[in-house]
Amino acid sequence: MDRDPRGGQDRDQDDDWIFAIDDPHSLPTDRLPDRAAFDRYATPLLARRAAEPALPPGENETVDLSSLDLEAEPDTATGAIPVLEAGDEEPVEEAEAPAQDDQLVAPLRAPADVSYARSGTTPNAEHDEIPLNTLVLPDRFRELGVFDALRDVLALICLVTALTTTFTLADSPVLELIGKAAIGTGIAALVIVHLLRWVPEKAPLGAVRVLRVAGLLPSLLAAVTVLVADLVLSLPKLFASLPDGPPVGIGIGVSLLLLGAILGIEPRAHEGYLPQERARRVARSVLLGVAGGAGVALLVALVMIVGRVFTTGWAFSLMTFANALISALLLGIVLVAALRRERSWYVFSTAVVAALVIAALADNTLGLQFAAPLSFASGFVYLPFLVAAFGLMISRSFVRSMPVSFRRTDWLVYTVRAFEFSALMHAAAVTWHLLASIAAVSGQAPGSPMLHLIDAVVCACFVLVSLFGRTSLLSRPAVTARASGVVAALLLVVVGFLDVIVNSLAMAAGAGLVTGGVALFIGLAAALMLTVPAPVRDEFGAPDLTRMFADFRARDGGRVSLLDRVPDVTEETARRKMFPAA
Repeated sequence: MDRDPRGGQDRDQDDDWIFAIDDPHSLPTDRLPDRAAFDRYATPLLARRAAEPALPPGENETVDLSSLDLEAEPDTATGAIPVLEAGDEEPVEEAEAPAQDDQLVAPLRAPADVSYARSGTTPNAEHDEIPLNTLVLPDRFRELGVFDALRDVLALICLVTALTTTFTLADSPVLELIGKAAIGTGIAALVIVHLLRWVPEKAPLGAVRVLRVAGLLPSLLAAVTVLVADLVLSLPKLFASLPDGPPVGIGIGVSLLLLGAILGIEPRAHEGYLPQERARRVARSVLLGVAGGAGVALLVALVMIVGRVFTTGWAFSLMTFANALISALLLGIVLVAALRRERSWYVFSTAVVAALVIAALADNTLGLQFAAPLSFASGFVYLPFLVAAFGLMISRSFVRSMPVSFRRTDWLVYTVRAFEFSALMHAAAVTWHLLASIAAVSGQAPGSPMLHLIDAVVCACFVLVSLFGRTSLLSRPAVTARASGVVAALLLVVVGFLDVIVNSLAMAAGAGLVTGGVALFIGLAAALMLTVPAPVRDEFGAPDLTRMFADFRARDGGRVSLLDRVPDVTEETARRKMFPAA
């Protein structure tokens, strides 16, 4: 949050400095000359320039200062002009000027080019005058936006990774061939699109847009085909036991293929296309379709869970329901944030899914549980819908009308959302562990019942610590609030890390929601958001946590009760009113 340099509070902190705030090119100095000192310095120089013949344009950039007393020149470090004592001035003789041609010649500098750094070492340059040692793109690439370039890179990475990860569990040559052909077509389309856009002198923008959509449409259709095939083949086996596994089994490669297609299929701004209101409506309609598909998948999973109670056993249904509960909660948070377009939840939920996508890219190395193959016949298929929602949430047509901000106060808002997310997810983790402790009696859950009860207590502690951090940030004094938030985040990190170690040894399970992984990463994120973005600073570098938290609480004060909006009429009703005389 920027502070007005005219504020009296700012000036009182450094009264010995003089700032010409009305002119951005006037720089600070330690002492301004009075009128007499300025005349003694400038009069001989002006007289010399008036006596000399005029030079052609472009050749009057230097002037002879040899006749001036060099001791009276401004100091090059601070810009101070020494004051001459009475009688120290030396008259300038016109006749002596031609004999001093080989003396010092100083270039004239414009006032805006003079640098009087406050520290004596840092130049006061404009932002566009600071040389940056970065890669400078040619002029023809100036239209390429960073956001569009990142989306194309992420789409390419997702398509390439889909070739190396698990696509389906079933040995179906037809589905494998369809998937590989679609991935190859999508990669080729992305490469050809950029070649056509940047290699020719005049890019065929219409052909580029058509090729982008036509080249990535097979990838989108292939991913949807695998989902539909698994659903259709799973319907006859919803109530039957599955000794040989699911009929298809949707691997993480299908989700990455779907994400790559969604990210790459939208035409970019540098291709001469800017989505308008109609495109935003289409994106929102597609997101509603994703939410509807997720609801259908959850309904199918619940029907399967009820049917498996009688065919496979209550313990299997209990654990499947516990897993579906956590997955549905995560998917619901993301979809509600996208549809309601609440900025802080939107940004935070997007960051959460982005972290899941980045982790899923290394699934073959990490073997993450959330990226394990799913099927409609054995559980709740949520990951394809989650990454599809993520692809739509970062598309230009959906976020174009909702600018986001990352100022210092925004990081406080995102920290509050992190604590709220931790409280919600760990509350669901408590339920999961309670159900798992029951299922562990029959041997259908990893670990012992006592271990799950201990983990339930630990997750309940995570909920309490998260609520403590959130309440501190929203209500306590600024310094105490920030310290309490950092302490809460560190507690999540330390206890979450210990929980990961214990569960990895006892249940052979890595970092996850129910094993301390979410507490570990949420704690790290919250601690970094509270410490790395420095407190808001005034013009002199002094931190002001109080103002930072005041601005934050003015923007994120929580829900306002309707009673707070009712005007106070107590004084008016207590006042005696005389009925007017007839």
